Amino acid sequence: MSRKDSGPVVIVGAGVSGLTLAVLLQGRGIPCILVEKDEQVGGLARSFRYDDYTFDIGPHRFHTAVKEVDSFVRDTLGPDGIEIPRNSQVQFMGHRYQWPLRPGRVLLRFPPRVLLSIARDLMVLYKIPNPVSFRDHIENMYGHTLYRKFFEGYSSKFLGITPELTDIDWATTGIDRAIIDNRLKMHSLWQLGLSALMPSKGPPTLFVYPRRGCGQFTDLMAELLVRSGGELLTGTEISGLETDGRSVVSVEVGGRSIRPSQLVWTGTIHSAAKLLGLPSPSLRYLSLVCYNLMLSEGEHFDFQWCYHGAPEVIFSRTSIPANFCPLATPSGQRSLCVEVSCREEDDVYNAPERHLERVLDDLKREELLKTDSEVVGVRYERAPWAYPIYKLGYRKDLDATHDCFKPFANLTLAGRLGKFWYNNMDHCIEASMALAEDISKRLAHR
Repeated sequence: MSRKDSGPVVIVGAGVSGLTLAVLLQGRGIPCILVEKDEQVGGLARSFRYDDYTFDIGPHRFHTAVKEVDSFVRDTLGPDGIEIPRNSQVQFMGHRYQWPLRPGRVLLRFPPRVLLSIARDLMVLYKIPNPVSFRDHIENMYGHTLYRKFFEGYSSKFLGITPELTDIDWATTGIDRAIIDNRLKMHSLWQLGLSALMPSKGPPTLFVYPRRGCGQFTDLMAELLVRSGGELLTGTEISGLETDGRSVVSVEVGGRSIRPSQLVWTGTIHSAAKLLGLPSPSLRYLSLVCYNLMLSEGEHFDFQWCYHGAPEVIFSRTSIPANFCPLATPSGQRSLCVEVSCREEDDVYNAPERHLERVLDDLKREELLKTDSEVVGVRYERAPWAYPIYKLGYRKDLDATHDCFKPFANLTLAGRLGKFWYNNMDHCIEASMALAEDISKRLAHR
């Protein structure tokens, strides 16, 4: 069958992965239909705009060493791509520290007992053999003291499961995502300490950020897709999939029946499995509620985002939109995005307003708010399926799930949800570039 006679590539999910793939394939002359169940494209990379305030779903930015990805981002954004230096922090035992740690008297701010305990960890060379859990990996890297004082509480609060029951993949992906800059060596307690004592090497880490919020990037891709002849269906869900046992032969969407040459699924594994009549995977995703606070004039903080490890604090991360771009907040005002991780069945997800008082009290505890009167407005935004939950032994379940999809030769699971892998936007773009090349070759040989 020639490409001219074959059906379009149907892509489910208009997040960064799906949009990138659709734009690249359509640019190669391969017809694409992109289906998004929400009215707004972007997925986790969309932005919310209330009057003159713009909020992302937590902190987003582009930073990559892959030239093709960097060029794609900059070409898409054009003059609306701005460069900003990184300034992220971590709240630890009553103080905020630069993260990754910066030179200076950082360690001296730790309580003496904690410093002595860290010193003992440095002297102990014992490593947990064959580490399998998050706890094993973190203790091998940073020792028992930092694990107990920060990582244990943060991970337990964030994921809702104990570090002993969390797979090592959460450490290897999560730590890398938090460090970001490959120039920084922070994979042991010695390296962590040296990074706090030695002079910085090279220029500061720079991010590319869209001038009008992260959602501007996905909006521009959606516009490019439509201009180049691609079809974008928003507010629409796939209602049925027909197979012949070897491939997907029909996709039912919006009252239409489409015969796809390829089907790329960047939605949840569960939704694809349900439509194909496959067993429901035991894998689970973590959701977020963002408390988007509009604030009056007051104290300004210089960080872009901050991790909060105290287990008694309800949120895990805060971010300041204006420190990504001043246009995100009206002149003379402030704003703050507060992220609370949860499950979709949790009360905080279904009735976030009932937990606002707790959020504000904890912001005062973390010294990010002085009085409730600083809050002039609040909006609640839910982000389902924000992170894969790497429960110990999840890979066995993931492999078994992927095996169920193997018989369908023209079906590909992709993206953060389809792959069940914690990817940043840069990695999603890179993976979509590789997939576009692969699909092009597949169709060329048909």
